[in-house]
Amino acid sequence: MKLKLHVLLAALSFAALVLLPPAAFAQETCVTVGADTTFKGLPINGLQSGYGIGIASTGSALGQFCTVLLGINSMGLQQNIIIEGVATSGSQPAGNIATFSGTCTVNMGDGSPPLPGVPFTATITTNAFDQGTIGLILGDTTLPAATINQGSMTIQ
Repeated sequence: MKLKLHVLLAALSFAALVLLPPAAFAQETCVTVGADTTFKGLPINGLQSGYGIGIASTGSALGQFCTVLLGINSMGLQQNIIIEGVATSGSQPAGNIATFSGTCTVNMGDGSPPLPGVPFTATITTNAFDQGTIGLILGDTTLPAATINQGSMTIQ
């Protein structure tokens, strides 16, 4: 199953790169977020993110987005919030900035049912060192921009 998923993700990434070349990127990163960051009451101390998105000059987008918010529950145990989304629109206002939006499913990682259909917007900003920030809006919650400290990002 894992091999099929990797092949599917590779195929989707390839299709996104071929079909929507103006702003295409595929990355996996690990970042930290600022102090006092919370999501639905859960303290968040970092996130892991992977995405393969192609953005057309028309504003449409194609690709997958996955982020894991690394939280600590009230018992002091790790609680991962898994966010899986599909991008449907996007833009590249500058060479080092890409924004994409769509809907996602949020799994709080606490045994409650996942919540589908949550709108999201992600803003990726890179610097000369292929690092940068990830800004994320989930529904009506805006998380502070997270700074890359492992991995890299590229916007083409």
